[in-house]
Amino acid sequence: LILASALIWTNRENILAHFMSRQLRVPVAIDSLTLNKASAKITDLSIGNFPHSYSPTSFTAQFLQIKTKLQKILSNPLIIDEIAIENMTICIEFYDLDGDDSNWNRILHDRRKIKKSSRDYLIKTLTLKNLTVEVIRADGSIKIYPTISHMEFHDISNETGFPVDEIEKAIFDLMMKNIFQ
Repeated sequence: LILASALIWTNRENILAHFMSRQLRVPVAIDSLTLNKASAKITDLSIGNFPHSYSPTSFTAQFLQIKTKLQKILSNPLIIDEIAIENMTICIEFYDLDGDDSNWNRILHDRRKIKKSSRDYLIKTLTLKNLTVEVIRADGSIKIYPTISHMEFHDISNETGFPVDEIEKAIFDLMMKNIFQ
């Protein structure tokens, strides 16, 4: 038991990356994972892309921290005090000219089919710092949008959902601003 625990602890980054890779169906790499009673910290998270993509990655983050306590994870609702993600790049790669088939559509395809969990959750604060969006069209042309320095969202739950609309709006506003400049 002690040997198995030590083996798991020394390979925690690889185990988490393997689990994420199986769920997302793309390669995942994690440089380091630090766990303590109040938080989990990941450095240099890289989510790969599908074969024959122009970009090798679909998401990178230099730093990700989740702050919560074990009793809050085990409670219902699951409560996460804060998620902070810094220096991240999201690469959206389109595989067709219509824009219907993209790397993120493929990554999230099976996730949308999964029945919603009966367990409630609450993320009190989600902070995104230095978000860069890169769009690659089917012809291989690349557009990198200016970095969004800071975005903060509060009280994300299974009832409100992840604030994808707000993030998309911020990215769209940035794109429009860039076009007019």
